[in-house]
Amino acid sequence: MARICTPVWLTLAATIFVAAHASALETLPGEPPVEERHQAIQEKIVAPTDEPLASGRVVAVDRAGSRITLEYRPIPAMFLEGGTRIFHVGDPTSLKGLGPGDKVRFEVERDGRSYTIIRLVNSN
Repeated sequence: MARICTPVWLTLAATIFVAAHASALETLPGEPPVEERHQAIQEKIVAPTDEPLASGRVVAVDRAGSRITLEYRPIPAMFLEGGTRIFHVGDPTSLKGLGPGDKVRFEVERDGRSYTIIRLVNSN
């Protein structure tokens, strides 16, 4: 008796699963199609901000080597997670007056495997 009922229960469970999945994909009147909702969610996750400047805090400044060490927030447009990193600075004069603890806003550009700051603004 148990052998006969098992395929019936599996068929019933599969039917319920498929029906529930299909009804979840249906759109209501006036609702955007599923693909548009999925695309909108993706755009919200990695949408670049209108502000090109990232924010961070100066950890160290190497004026002779034109480098700066920054603790920074994630930069989604460059696929950089937040953390601490040494950046090369394109214009060494922008390091003038900066010291550890200063808050800065910066724009970064990728050069192969390294990153160069092309604009640096002291936001203290």
